[in-house]
Amino acid sequence: MHQSIEVVANDAGLMELMRFVDDVERYFSLEHEQEYLLRLSIEEIATNIMKYSYSGPASGPIRVECDATNGVLQVRICDCGAPFDPNDAPRPDLTADLAHRPVGGLGLFLVRELSDELRYHHDPATRWNELTIVKRPEAGDA
Repeated sequence: MHQSIEVVANDAGLMELMRFVDDVERYFSLEHEQEYLLRLSIEEIATNIMKYSYSGPASGPIRVECDATNGVLQVRICDCGAPFDPNDAPRPDLTADLAHRPVGGLGLFLVRELSDELRYHHDPATRWNELTIVKRPEAGDA
């Protein structure tokens, strides 16, 4: 099963993506953990694309594709902004006092921690960035 959407990387596009998540959750039979990761990853990654990937007032597309086959959820989030591999992002210091921690990085940290796989690819010819997030069913639920 496959569902996809392409929106402009702005506030209206983010709202449209979250409505898409609602539709995907109804369309696929996902486990609770998969639904949580789907919502978290699309909101977090799309927000980061809007804030950091497209520079200045210019925005571009965000394409999201969701597949659920044999209980495995795959979410592909694509954009044409600045290349950024989330696997290379530093992990936040979770031991530091809350008052002294730098802002940011926790959403991406949660996406990485909750995913079974996180793959990134940048195509220099087309300028598309593709992030694939995979969440398998919990053991005994497949």
